[in-house]
Amino acid sequence: MQMKEKIELLKKVGLFSKLKGKEIEVIAQYSQFYDYKQGQIIFEAESQGEELYIIEKGQILVTKRTGDDTDKDLARFIPGECFGELDLLDSTLKSATAVAEKDTTLLIFPMKGILFKDILEKHPGISAHILYKLLGMIAGRIRRTNKLISEKTPWIYNLRRQLLYDQLTGLFNRTFLEEDLAVLLPEYGPRTGLIMIKPDNFKEVNDTFGHEAGDNVLRMMADTVQEILREGDVSIRYRGDEFAAVLPNTEESSAIEVAEELKTGLSRINISETTGGRGFYLTFSMGIAIYPLHAEDNISLIEKAFEKMFEARNSGGDCVLCVSFNERCK
Repeated sequence: MQMKEKIELLKKVGLFSKLKGKEIEVIAQYSQFYDYKQGQIIFEAESQGEELYIIEKGQILVTKRTGDDTDKDLARFIPGECFGELDLLDSTLKSATAVAEKDTTLLIFPMKGILFKDILEKHPGISAHILYKLLGMIAGRIRRTNKLISEKTPWIYNLRRQLLYDQLTGLFNRTFLEEDLAVLLPEYGPRTGLIMIKPDNFKEVNDTFGHEAGDNVLRMMADTVQEILREGDVSIRYRGDEFAAVLPNTEESSAIEVAEELKTGLSRINISETTGGRGFYLTFSMGIAIYPLHAEDNISLIEKAFEKMFEARNSGGDCVLCVSFNERCK
């Protein structure tokens, strides 16, 4: 029963809002309920801890001792609210005291005896989402976030890379395209092009030569995309055999030229070493959409380019289609 109660309470915390069922169950396993009597201290100034506190019932008052030895009320928390997010990253001594104003039950993550760092290292996939959300929350509230991040040990950098980078190819991954691009689009100039890329016959590589050969070909494709794109363009492995290219400050005509150059370059990839010398040539279908001409946000932009990519593929493949230029299909 406690597990269900913990999960329901954790779901109310923004830090865990994007976690799925099994993932939030893991967080619940590392969380524990603790009861405090009215007047009991939760933690004191100058103490050390790395916990997030979520109030199930009761009320917590956070105070800070001033220069004239009086306590100044800083914040009051009620059921459903949480505090201590920053402490998950920053193990410096606390600057305030928290006390239960009423009989209180807190859900504490991580539970006593468990370090947040250990959870990050044991569950990197889940932790990457938590860390990314946590850093975003802190960045919006605290000016010294950049300094804090720069002082952290290498595992934070590694988790950040795991969240945004594809391990097989080294390119940015789907998370960058679906989350970070939303922030970057307004900064990229009056026009931003998105090219979605899909090989028409990649499945034959896996089916005929095996998945290891397929992985080698995907790496070749990633290298080719990076070589062809211009300085400032961004290459992404979207999912499976699908790639994408973000072209900042680029009009439709230029985006089409880049896409056709990509199609030509990718189709010339020599995969004979991977296929044991057997001749095999890939063809590619591509879809192009332009922000904000064809879409007002990154998700709509992806959808528009994706639709055109599949339209190109379904029309026979080996061609480029732009939202505004269907005749570009060759």
